[in-house]
Amino acid sequence: MPLIRVVVPEGTSPEKKDNIRTNIKEAVLRTLAPKETKYDYVSISEAFGVIGDGLPVVDVDLRPGRSPERKKALVDEISRILLEELNVKEEDIYVLFRENPAENHYTGGTPLPEWKPASELT
Repeated sequence: MPLIRVVVPEGTSPEKKDNIRTNIKEAVLRTLAPKETKYDYVSISEAFGVIGDGLPVVDVDLRPGRSPERKKALVDEISRILLEELNVKEEDIYVLFRENPAENHYTGGTPLPEWKPASELT
């Protein structure tokens, strides 16, 4: 699980938004949560603004437990994706991680379990 929200400038084409969403979902599997797909959510929305002046912004809500290296790897992937799709420089991207205990994450009316690396799951 993470829940990732990406805010892009108004007028971004549906094709670019779909590419960003799809590529970020794949990046999560390579970096932040290998082998974990059930709770990976990515949404793209638009806001009034310009690149480099508050856009794009990326919010990542997740359960605690990921190392700083995993988070940095995801940020690097998001930066690469936004460069390819929107021609955004790395310094114009703002990424914010919010970690909340598993007991605050629900799906289907049930709290999610504590996050553990795939290598520790049996």
